[in-house]
Amino acid sequence: MTKNVKIYSDPHILVTTSQSVVRIDPLSPRHASVIEAGRGLYYGLAPTTDNTVWIGARHSHVSDDIDSADEAGRLYELHASGANKASKPDHPLRDLHGMAMHRDCIWLTCSYDDAVAIYRPTSQTWSRWQPLEVSDNSQPDQYHFNTLLFEADLVWVVAHCRGPSWLLAFSIDAALAGRTTPPVKRVQLGVQAHNIWRHTDGTLCTCSSGEGKLISESGWELPTGGFPRGVSRLPDGWVVGVSELKERNERDFSDAKLLFYNTDWQLLNEVVLPKVGMVLDIATIPAGLQLPHVGALPLAAS
Repeated sequence: MTKNVKIYSDPHILVTTSQSVVRIDPLSPRHASVIEAGRGLYYGLAPTTDNTVWIGARHSHVSDDIDSADEAGRLYELHASGANKASKPDHPLRDLHGMAMHRDCIWLTCSYDDAVAIYRPTSQTWSRWQPLEVSDNSQPDQYHFNTLLFEADLVWVVAHCRGPSWLLAFSIDAALAGRTTPPVKRVQLGVQAHNIWRHTDGTLCTCSSGEGKLISESGWELPTGGFPRGVSRLPDGWVVGVSELKERNERDFSDAKLLFYNTDWQLLNEVVLPKVGMVLDIATIPAGLQLPHVGALPLAAS
């Protein structure tokens, strides 16, 4: 009989926060396993099909006295024995936000530069795509691109520019070729929006973070309070991250929480993540996926 093998319920969730990346079993949300920490604020994450997870780290915190223009985030491949740094990008990853994996590429939104960086792990090469035109004399962070969704031959990008928000769809082929083209589709939805997914009725949804609620283009709304950001589908429902509304210099060590809903969006449970700062992204992984363990985080479940 094999010893020291923990049997996990399937699936687990990964949560990126201001302080760390944590792993939680939704069926036993009393503690979290810290699998990565110490590289500043973690935003996006992108699980793969080959037992690894890609994570983005800014190497700075919101409260640090570092201008976004001077940031240089990095991409890491996380696996059982630790984290491997990806090759250095051709352009700095500034104000690194959401991530996703599609067509064997890692896509990373870089809000400061109104761009999406694209990394090809096989060739260890980088390219850069600007979804919308940006003039040479324009101010940075004009659109605040932050999160992505891939559907068929389209890539959706959330843009909010700290106000009314747009869900914009572009050709994936054009994006991979680095071409700036007009959006194929555009939907105005939410205020300071983050994340994009399909409701059970097929309509587009987002976190209207500035309003403290989830909304869809069909008019569906679900108040969450706080600053909702990070949504992931579970086999029997949904999990949503909610951060406290704080001044910038108070965000890095505030409490955050996860809200667990059933498939009809009825609230089942709330789990508090103490002193992690903000919840920034959430994804599911197979329960048997082996990842590092560098610490533990006690949780408070209602």
